[in-house]
Amino acid sequence: MFEKITVIDNHEMLLVSQRAVFMFIGFLLLMTFALMSFFLWADFDSILGRKHLAMKVGQTSISLEELKKIQNISGIRAKQLSEAAFATDFFETLLLAEGARKNGLDRKPEFQQKITDFAAAGRNDTDDDAVARAAFLIEELAEAERQYLFSQPAATANETEKSGQAGTATPRVRLHLKTILLADAASASEILAQHASGTSFEELNASHSIALYKGVGGDIGWKSESDLPEGVFAKLLGLAPGVLVEGFSDQAGTHLYLVSARPEEDPAVATRSLREQKLRESCKSRLMRHMIELRNNIDYWINPILQIKCQVTPGQKTADSGENR
Repeated sequence: MFEKITVIDNHEMLLVSQRAVFMFIGFLLLMTFALMSFFLWADFDSILGRKHLAMKVGQTSISLEELKKIQNISGIRAKQLSEAAFATDFFETLLLAEGARKNGLDRKPEFQQKITDFAAAGRNDTDDDAVARAAFLIEELAEAERQYLFSQPAATANETEKSGQAGTATPRVRLHLKTILLADAASASEILAQHASGTSFEELNASHSIALYKGVGGDIGWKSESDLPEGVFAKLLGLAPGVLVEGFSDQAGTHLYLVSARPEEDPAVATRSLREQKLRESCKSRLMRHMIELRNNIDYWINPILQIKCQVTPGQKTADSGENR
Protein backbone atom coordinates (compact mmCIF):
# COMPACT_ATOMS: atom_id res chain seq x y z
CA MET A 1 0.00 0.00 0.00
CA PHE A 2 1.21 3.46 -0.77
CA GLU A 3 0.98 6.30 1.76
CA LYS A 4 -0.90 9.42 0.65
CA ILE A 5 1.48 12.29 0.60
CA THR A 6 0.24 15.89 0.41
CA VAL A 7 2.62 18.04 -1.43
CA ILE A 8 2.56 21.86 -0.83
CA ASP A 9 4.51 23.78 -3.31
CA ASN A 10 6.72 26.74 -2.43
CA HIS A 11 4.20 29.29 -3.68
CA GLU A 12 1.46 28.05 -1.32
CA MET A 13 3.86 27.98 1.62
CA LEU A 14 4.79 31.58 0.90
CA LEU A 15 1.14 32.61 0.94
CA VAL A 16 0.61 30.87 4.30
CA SER A 17 3.66 32.63 5.76
CA GLN A 18 2.46 36.03 4.57
CA ARG A 19 -0.97 35.48 6.14
CA ALA A 20 0.65 34.58 9.47
CA VAL A 21 2.82 37.69 9.41
CA PHE A 22 -0.14 39.95 8.61
CA MET A 23 -2.22 38.34 11.35
CA PHE A 24 0.62 38.85 13.87
CA ILE A 25 1.08 42.50 12.86
CA GLY A 26 -2.67 43.07 13.14
CA PHE A 27 -2.64 41.52 16.61
CA LEU A 28 0.20 43.81 17.71
CA LEU A 29 -1.61 46.88 16.36
CA LEU A 30 -4.78 45.86 18.15
CA MET A 31 -2.92 45.36 21.46
CA THR A 32 -1.12 48.69 21.02
CA PHE A 33 -4.41 50.51 20.44
CA ALA A 34 -5.95 48.78 23.47
CA LEU A 35 -3.01 49.76 25.73
CA MET A 36 -3.05 53.35 24.48
CA SER A 37 -6.76 53.60 25.18
CA PHE A 38 -6.20 52.22 28.68
CA PHE A 39 -3.45 54.69 29.54
CA LEU A 40 -5.38 57.61 28.06
CA TRP A 41 -8.68 56.94 29.75
CA ALA A 42 -7.86 54.93 32.86
CA ASP A 43 -8.46 56.73 36.17
CA PHE A 44 -5.13 56.05 37.85
CA ASP A 45 -6.00 58.16 40.87
CA SER A 46 -8.91 55.81 41.58
CA ILE A 47 -6.77 52.75 40.88
CA LEU A 48 -4.09 54.01 43.29
CA GLY A 49 -6.61 55.16 45.88
CA ARG A 50 -5.73 58.86 45.38
CA LYS A 51 -8.96 60.19 43.88
CA HIS A 52 -9.98 61.95 47.11
CA LEU A 53 -6.44 62.79 48.19
CA ALA A 54 -5.41 66.46 48.12
CA MET A 55 -1.69 65.90 48.54
CA LYS A 56 0.88 63.60 49.99
CA VAL A 57 4.16 65.02 51.27
CA GLY A 58 6.64 62.52 52.64
CA GLN A 59 4.78 60.52 55.29
CA THR A 60 1.73 62.78 55.49
CA SER A 61 -1.41 62.40 53.37
CA ILE A 62 -4.19 65.00 53.37
CA SER A 63 -7.57 64.39 51.75
CA LEU A 64 -9.50 67.07 49.90
CA GLU A 65 -12.11 67.05 52.67
CA GLU A 66 -9.45 67.41 55.38
CA LEU A 67 -7.79 70.27 53.51
CA LYS A 68 -11.11 72.13 53.42
CA LYS A 69 -11.64 71.54 57.15
CA ILE A 70 -8.15 72.80 57.94
CA GLN A 71 -8.79 75.97 55.96
CA ASN A 72 -12.05 76.56 57.84
CA ILE A 73 -10.38 76.31 61.26
CA SER A 74 -7.18 78.19 60.37
CA GLY A 75 -8.34 81.71 61.18
CA ILE A 76 -9.68 84.73 59.34
CA ARG A 77 -6.74 85.12 56.95
CA ALA A 78 -6.95 81.49 55.80
CA LYS A 79 -10.69 81.78 55.19
CA GLN A 80 -10.11 84.82 53.00
CA LEU A 81 -7.68 82.92 50.76
CA SER A 82 -8.83 81.09 47.68
CA GLU A 83 -8.76 77.31 47.78
CA ALA A 84 -5.70 77.30 45.52
CA ALA A 85 -3.79 79.87 47.61
CA PHE A 86 -4.47 78.01 50.84
CA ALA A 87 -3.47 74.70 49.25
CA THR A 88 -0.18 76.29 48.19
CA ASP A 89 0.46 77.63 51.71
CA PHE A 90 -0.38 74.32 53.35
CA PHE A 91 1.77 72.40 50.89
CA GLU A 92 4.75 74.53 51.97
CA THR A 93 3.82 73.90 55.63
CA LEU A 94 3.86 70.15 54.97
CA LEU A 95 7.25 70.44 53.28
CA LEU A 96 8.67 72.22 56.33
CA ALA A 97 7.11 69.66 58.67
CA GLU A 98 8.69 66.84 56.66
CA GLY A 99 12.01 68.66 56.79
CA ALA A 100 11.63 68.81 60.57
CA ARG A 101 11.13 65.03 60.65
CA LYS A 102 14.28 64.52 58.60
CA ASN A 103 16.14 66.68 61.12
CA GLY A 104 14.73 64.64 64.02
CA LEU A 105 12.76 67.54 65.47
CA ASP A 106 9.66 65.36 65.88
CA ARG A 107 11.63 63.17 68.31
CA LYS A 108 12.44 66.00 70.68
CA PRO A 109 10.90 65.51 74.15
CA GLU A 110 8.81 68.69 74.05
CA PHE A 111 7.15 67.67 70.78
CA GLN A 112 6.60 64.10 71.93
CA GLN A 113 4.93 65.50 75.06
CA LYS A 114 2.51 67.48 72.89
CA ILE A 115 1.61 64.30 71.01
CA THR A 116 1.01 62.51 74.32
CA ASP A 117 -1.12 65.34 75.68
CA PHE A 118 -3.15 65.48 72.47
CA ALA A 119 -3.68 61.71 72.51
CA ALA A 120 -4.94 61.86 76.09
CA ALA A 121 -7.23 64.82 75.42
CA GLY A 122 -8.53 63.48 72.13
CA ARG A 123 -10.02 60.13 73.15
CA ASN A 124 -13.53 61.40 72.51
CA ASP A 125 -12.64 63.65 69.59
CA THR A 126 -14.88 64.10 66.60
CA ASP A 127 -13.35 63.88 63.14
CA ASP A 128 -13.14 67.68 63.01
CA ASP A 129 -11.30 67.77 66.34
CA ALA A 130 -8.83 65.14 65.14
CA VAL A 131 -8.13 67.12 61.97
CA ALA A 132 -7.63 70.30 64.00
CA ARG A 133 -5.15 68.61 66.34
CA ALA A 134 -3.24 67.08 63.43
CA ALA A 135 -3.07 70.45 61.67
CA PHE A 136 -1.78 72.06 64.87
CA LEU A 137 1.00 69.47 65.22
CA ILE A 138 1.95 69.89 61.54
CA GLU A 139 2.20 73.67 61.99
CA GLU A 140 4.23 73.16 65.18
CA LEU A 141 6.70 70.97 63.28
CA ALA A 142 6.89 73.49 60.45
CA GLU A 143 7.63 76.31 62.89
CA ALA A 144 10.26 74.18 64.61
CA GLU A 145 11.93 73.68 61.22
CA ARG A 146 11.93 77.44 60.59
CA GLN A 147 13.54 78.12 63.97
CA TYR A 148 16.05 75.33 63.39
CA LEU A 149 16.95 76.80 60.00
CA PHE A 150 17.50 80.31 61.36
CA SER A 151 19.59 79.00 64.25
CA GLN A 152 22.12 77.39 61.90
CA PRO A 153 25.30 79.23 60.82
CA ALA A 154 25.22 80.94 57.44
CA ALA A 155 25.79 78.28 54.79
CA THR A 156 27.46 80.43 52.16
CA ALA A 157 29.92 83.28 52.01
CA ASN A 158 27.28 85.42 50.33
CA GLU A 159 24.84 84.78 53.16
CA THR A 160 27.53 85.52 55.75
CA GLU A 161 28.23 88.81 54.03
CA LYS A 162 24.54 89.72 54.04
CA SER A 163 24.27 88.88 57.73
CA GLY A 164 27.25 91.08 58.44
CA GLN A 165 25.69 93.91 56.51
CA ALA A 166 22.50 93.45 58.47
CA GLY A 167 24.40 93.97 61.72
CA THR A 168 26.44 97.00 60.68
CA ALA A 169 24.20 98.84 58.21
CA THR A 170 23.38 102.48 58.85
CA PRO A 171 20.10 104.08 57.85
CA ARG A 172 19.83 106.24 54.76
CA VAL A 173 19.51 109.58 56.58
CA ARG A 174 17.95 112.46 54.62
CA LEU A 175 17.58 116.17 55.26
CA HIS A 176 15.05 118.58 53.80
CA LEU A 177 17.18 121.38 52.33
CA LYS A 178 16.84 124.85 50.85
CA THR A 179 19.58 126.56 48.87
CA ILE A 180 20.72 130.01 47.71
CA LEU A 181 23.26 130.24 44.88
CA LEU A 182 25.45 133.33 44.69
CA ALA A 183 27.98 134.47 42.09
CA ASP A 184 31.03 134.44 44.39
CA ALA A 185 32.29 133.87 47.92
CA ALA A 186 32.16 137.60 48.78
CA SER A 187 28.47 137.80 47.98
CA ALA A 188 27.90 134.61 49.98
CA SER A 189 29.60 136.10 53.06
CA GLU A 190 27.38 139.18 52.83
CA ILE A 191 24.20 137.08 52.60
CA LEU A 192 25.26 134.92 55.55
CA ALA A 193 25.78 138.08 57.60
CA GLN A 194 22.36 139.43 56.67
CA HIS A 195 20.71 136.13 57.62
CA ALA A 196 22.51 136.12 60.94
CA SER A 197 21.21 139.65 61.52
CA GLY A 198 17.64 138.52 61.12
CA THR A 199 16.81 138.79 57.41
CA SER A 200 14.62 135.82 56.47
CA PHE A 201 15.77 133.11 54.12
CA GLU A 202 12.74 133.73 51.89
CA GLU A 203 13.65 137.38 51.43
CA LEU A 204 17.32 136.65 50.72
CA ASN A 205 16.43 133.93 48.23
CA ALA A 206 13.96 136.13 46.37
CA SER A 207 16.33 139.09 46.07
CA HIS A 208 19.76 137.51 45.64
CA SER A 209 19.70 133.85 44.55
CA ILE A 210 20.64 132.95 40.98
CA ALA A 211 19.69 129.29 41.40
CA LEU A 212 17.05 127.55 39.32
CA TYR A 213 15.25 126.77 42.58
CA LYS A 214 14.70 130.48 43.32
CA GLY A 215 11.15 130.26 41.96
CA VAL A 216 10.18 127.53 44.42
CA GLY A 217 11.60 129.30 47.46
CA GLY A 218 14.99 127.64 47.13
CA ASP A 219 13.47 124.29 48.17
CA ILE A 220 15.46 121.32 46.77
CA GLY A 221 13.59 118.65 48.76
CA TRP A 222 14.90 115.72 50.77
CA LYS A 223 18.54 114.90 50.08
CA SER A 224 20.89 112.20 51.30
CA GLU A 225 24.68 112.11 51.51
CA SER A 226 25.03 110.72 47.98
CA ASP A 227 23.14 113.70 46.52
CA LEU A 228 25.73 116.28 47.59
CA PRO A 229 29.49 116.77 47.13
CA GLU A 230 31.71 114.93 49.58
CA GLY A 231 31.76 116.42 53.07
CA VAL A 232 28.80 118.76 52.59
CA PHE A 233 26.12 116.46 54.02
CA ALA A 234 28.20 115.70 57.12
CA LYS A 235 28.48 119.45 57.73
CA LEU A 236 24.72 119.92 57.41
CA LEU A 237 23.85 116.89 59.50
CA GLY A 238 24.86 118.60 62.74
CA LEU A 239 22.90 121.79 62.09
CA ALA A 240 19.63 122.76 63.70
CA PRO A 241 16.79 123.60 61.29
CA GLY A 242 16.84 127.25 60.16
CA VAL A 243 20.62 127.75 60.17
CA LEU A 244 22.15 128.97 56.88
CA VAL A 245 25.73 127.90 56.06
CA GLU A 246 28.10 127.82 53.12
CA GLY A 247 28.15 124.44 51.41
CA PHE A 248 30.66 124.51 48.57
CA SER A 249 31.80 126.52 45.55
CA ASP A 250 32.04 125.45 41.93
CA GLN A 251 31.87 127.01 38.46
CA ALA A 252 28.23 127.99 39.03
CA GLY A 253 29.08 129.99 42.16
CA THR A 254 28.86 129.56 45.92
CA HIS A 255 26.08 127.34 47.29
CA LEU A 256 24.47 128.14 50.63
CA TYR A 257 22.26 125.59 52.41
CA LEU A 258 19.63 125.74 55.09
CA VAL A 259 18.24 122.65 56.82
CA SER A 260 14.49 123.08 56.59
CA ALA A 261 13.56 119.85 58.38
CA ARG A 262 15.01 116.53 59.43
CA PRO A 263 13.34 113.18 60.13
CA GLU A 264 11.83 113.02 63.60
CA GLU A 265 13.03 109.44 64.05
CA ASP A 266 15.92 108.95 66.44
CA PRO A 267 19.01 107.82 64.43
CA ALA A 268 19.57 104.97 66.92
CA VAL A 269 16.00 103.79 66.40
CA ALA A 270 16.40 104.11 62.64
CA THR A 271 19.61 102.07 62.75
CA ARG A 272 17.95 99.33 64.78
CA SER A 273 14.91 99.35 62.49
CA LEU A 274 17.08 99.00 59.39
CA ARG A 275 19.08 96.21 61.01
CA GLU A 276 15.88 94.34 61.77
CA GLN A 277 14.67 94.86 58.22
CA LYS A 278 17.94 93.51 56.79
CA LEU A 279 17.69 90.51 59.10
CA ARG A 280 14.12 89.79 57.97
CA GLU A 281 15.20 89.98 54.33
CA SER A 282 18.11 87.62 55.01
CA CYS A 283 15.82 85.14 56.79
CA LYS A 284 13.26 85.31 53.98
CA SER A 285 15.93 84.62 51.36
CA ARG A 286 17.31 81.75 53.42
CA LEU A 287 13.84 80.23 53.84
CA MET A 288 13.17 80.43 50.08
CA ARG A 289 16.39 78.55 49.32
CA HIS A 290 15.49 75.95 51.94
CA MET A 291 12.03 75.45 50.41
CA ILE A 292 13.60 74.78 47.01
CA GLU A 293 15.94 72.25 48.63
CA LEU A 294 13.01 70.50 50.34
CA ARG A 295 11.04 70.32 47.07
CA ASN A 296 14.02 68.72 45.40
CA ASN A 297 14.62 66.13 48.12
CA ILE A 298 11.19 65.14 49.45
CA ASP A 299 8.76 62.89 47.59
CA TYR A 300 5.33 64.38 47.16
CA TRP A 301 2.19 64.17 45.07
CA ILE A 302 -0.43 66.88 44.46
CA ASN A 303 -3.94 66.22 43.18
CA PRO A 304 -4.30 67.54 39.62
CA ILE A 305 -7.44 69.38 40.72
CA LEU A 306 -5.30 71.53 43.00
CA GLN A 307 -2.29 71.61 40.73
CA ILE A 308 -4.23 73.31 37.98
CA LYS A 309 -4.86 76.19 40.38
CA CYS A 310 -1.68 76.14 42.42
CA GLN A 311 1.36 78.02 41.20
CA VAL A 312 3.69 75.06 41.03
CA THR A 313 7.32 76.08 41.17
CA PRO A 314 9.42 75.04 38.13
CA GLY A 315 11.27 71.83 38.91
CA GLN A 316 8.53 70.63 41.25
CA LYS A 317 7.31 67.13 40.60
CA THR A 318 3.88 66.91 39.04
CA ALA A 319 1.00 64.63 39.84
CA ASP A 320 1.99 62.35 37.00
CA SER A 321 5.61 62.06 38.02
CA GLY A 322 4.95 59.60 40.79
CA GLU A 323 6.03 59.70 44.41
CA ASN A 324 9.44 58.12 44.13
CA ARG A 325 12.57 59.34 42.46
